[in-house]
Amino acid sequence: MSKYQYEDAVQQLQDSGSISLEDFKKLSYDDLNELLEEIKVWCLYANGKADKLSKKSKKKKKKD
Repeated sequence: MSKYQYEDAVQQLQDSGSISLEDFKKLSYDDLNELLEEIKVWCLYANGKADKLSKKSKKKKKKD
């Protein structure tokens, strides 16, 4: 079983429009924090259109 990560959560949001609390619990603190920040931006500036969610983690790019 692979670890649930930021990209998995975004894909789930794009596919179904929702994410469960159980899936939130599976995310690392950094991924959860980044996802919540991305959701804030998405709701404010993208009018909730799921295809506008950033598919890749911005913080993981900085670490590489």
